[in-house]
Amino acid sequence: MQNCMALIRYGKLTSFHTYAAKVASVLQGVFLVLVFFLPEPVPFLFYLTAGLTIIDLAEEILLVLILPQWQANVKGLYWMLRQIKKRGSGR
Repeated sequence: MQNCMALIRYGKLTSFHTYAAKVASVLQGVFLVLVFFLPEPVPFLFYLTAGLTIIDLAEEILLVLILPQWQANVKGLYWMLRQIKKRGSGR
């Protein structure tokens, strides 16, 4: 969904690299490694990983909707909104 929205809006894929995406990808890696080495998956880690991945994707969809032009290496929605607010107040 996020990639389709970015292709329509910017004509290319996003490259946000948000903090949430970094944490979610580390958790996904840890979960997948543990799946192969433990006799059964850890349900808590699965739900934590899935939840953070959903939050990350929602954040990236909101960033696509907010940012008028393509931008790389965005820290996250909080920092983007703070930057927009700063520009609006004339600082």
